[in-house]
Amino acid sequence: MNNTVGPKEGLGAGVIGIGLMMLFLPGAAQQIADLDFVASEPFSILLGAVYVLGVIIILAGLGVIFGNFDSE
Repeated sequence: MNNTVGPKEGLGAGVIGIGLMMLFLPGAAQQIADLDFVASEPFSILLGAVYVLGVIIILAGLGVIFGNFDSE
């Protein structure tokens, strides 16, 4: 019996990674907005980041729906 990392473990790690990114987004948006050469507000930075993560989550969901997972 092989104990290799399969698609379910990869999916779990990906979801954990997305959750961690979501937790750190507000602080990171504020730090980016505080930079001298950035002429933007934290809200717009946070909004753009949430849109990007939303697209990534949708693509991950489609990958799970259309993925061919063997439960061996």
